[in-house]
Amino acid sequence: MENKTYLMGIDAGCTNSKVVIFDTNGNIVSHASTPSLRFIHRRAGFEEFDVDELWAMISKCIHEAIEKAEIDPVQIKGLGVTSFGNGVVFLDDEGRTLAPGCFSQDYRANSIIDMYKETGVYEKINDIVKGTLFAGEPGPILRWYKENNREIYDKIGGVLLFKDYIMYKLTGIFATDLNAFGGSFMVDMETMEYSDRLLELYGISELKKALPKLAENATDIVGKVTEEAAKQTGLMVGTPIAAGMMDILACLVGMGATNIGTYTAIAGSWCINETHSKRIIPNASSNMPYLYKGEYLNCSYTGASGSNYEWFTRVLGDLPKVEAGRKNKSFYKLIDEWIESVPIDRASVFFSPFVAQPSIHVQAKANFINIEYNTSYEEICYAVAEGVAFIHKHHIDFLKQENLPLDAVRLTGGIAKSDVWAKIFANVLQVPIERVECDETGALGAAIVAGIGSGVYRDYEDAFEKAIKVKEPVYPDYETFPIFEKRYREWSKIHESLMSYWNWKEDNKNE
Repeated sequence: MENKTYLMGIDAGCTNSKVVIFDTNGNIVSHASTPSLRFIHRRAGFEEFDVDELWAMISKCIHEAIEKAEIDPVQIKGLGVTSFGNGVVFLDDEGRTLAPGCFSQDYRANSIIDMYKETGVYEKINDIVKGTLFAGEPGPILRWYKENNREIYDKIGGVLLFKDYIMYKLTGIFATDLNAFGGSFMVDMETMEYSDRLLELYGISELKKALPKLAENATDIVGKVTEEAAKQTGLMVGTPIAAGMMDILACLVGMGATNIGTYTAIAGSWCINETHSKRIIPNASSNMPYLYKGEYLNCSYTGASGSNYEWFTRVLGDLPKVEAGRKNKSFYKLIDEWIESVPIDRASVFFSPFVAQPSIHVQAKANFINIEYNTSYEEICYAVAEGVAFIHKHHIDFLKQENLPLDAVRLTGGIAKSDVWAKIFANVLQVPIERVECDETGALGAAIVAGIGSGVYRDYEDAFEKAIKVKEPVYPDYETFPIFEKRYREWSKIHESLMSYWNWKEDNKNE
């Protein structure tokens, strides 16, 4: 057996969880994945998952990935974990799960956000965390449990994000990292430490003892694989585990998008748009800890991007499924062809890409505008793609207006595989769209920090040089700019008009 070195990255997302083994050049050696076991809604606002069952499935995926790679587990020199930020997993004093985990799209705590706003607490919290608090974050969810389920709340002995729970199962160590917990608004962004005042404002001061040890850097080794975890997963006892980071920073690292002027756009379950600077950006979705001290990951986001496309193909995708079968063609390739067939200068349908919260308004929902009798299915497909690009533009324009330089956007997520979608993004954003060879950028980012922490790479620059391969950019067509600018103005005007309806719905939600 060759004496090669490998790294493992685990990316536990809202849609699925992936275990990927990489060589030191960033090539995928093997891959295994599992769905995320989203529970049927108990009631509106609940977005939950079975924590223990999902860990059991991930542990099997680790086994599967090692077997597929046909390597000795001793060759895996480090393991990194990333997952969706926000949401929450909580354990009792013995480390056992108390209730289903919450995804970041969980909005049961909207009433808690309303209470914070009514009592003047909301802005005080935002000032400490340097972001815009929403219902799917740990603080509001934990306060909801305090108000609505004291039987569970009073037993909480540990508060974690899902990636931290995976690390706990692997190492027996109760830890998190500064980026993920800071980005989930559980840290004072001025001191970069836990804050008694913040917990007091959330109304959960008694949970301070339940907070995990805070690793300062994603590359810090927080623990090593235990004998019990080795038996479950097939990993070698003693394999080092890095602290990791939230998935949105892991994707940035997995694309090597650290240059000034390069934005990262993640078109996945969430619509994530980010860059970095030495400044706190007022009213940003989040200004979370970055890779280096004194710098911030400046983020603008909403709760749905590629998930709009997933919804569309699942609910309204019967026609292309039948047609793709008849033509013996890829379903997604066929939709790409239909999107590309629509003349941009004759497009008239608009799509509001708000299938999930948080969104541009708490009552915002997805819809199509301007459908008529002669509207074709191809035009509907195109409207979805353009609508997703427009919501990214909405957020990227916010960051640009804060004088954060933009030269190119590095795009990842499922739709980034499509040249057609990349071209629409380039024309809408009016900058080159860059992509990388690796489709699993979150898992690669997690593996890279594990490689740095375990000494496989000297630093981020060394890792990027060896493991990141950037494809030829997709350049915009300058002649399309006036058309897309006009359509974006109309798209924006539609949602300005809908604001009054959404405000009315919010004002009358209890009737």
